[in-house]
Amino acid sequence: MDNSAARRVLDALPTLTLGLALALVGWLVFRVVVVELADTLNDDSSAYTSEVQECSSEPLQILFGQEVGKEVLLVAKLLSGVSSVRVLSTPGRDLSYVPDRLNLEVNEQQRIYGAFCG
Repeated sequence: MDNSAARRVLDALPTLTLGLALALVGWLVFRVVVVELADTLNDDSSAYTSEVQECSSEPLQILFGQEVGKEVLLVAKLLSGVSSVRVLSTPGRDLSYVPDRLNLEVNEQQRIYGAFCG
């Protein structure tokens, strides 16, 4: 090996060392994140599941007479404390019961006249 080839290897050594060090740090960080995530999932899986929300239909009386639309549904969700809303236009039919769901009863003009949870 001649002197210039040896010099190029020595010049590249700090760059190679830095690259290997960064790769090692990246691997260690990845490993810690994966291990911590696995421990979290094993220890407290409830952190990743939604709990039943409390539904309250009383505050929705201010929406009675309003036409159902995106904005009204969003306000209904916020006022009732739920994330699921069902719009009912046919009274008297059999319905499934979901405790954390809001049901809005609407007339032929799609205006809200009733609200209940379930």
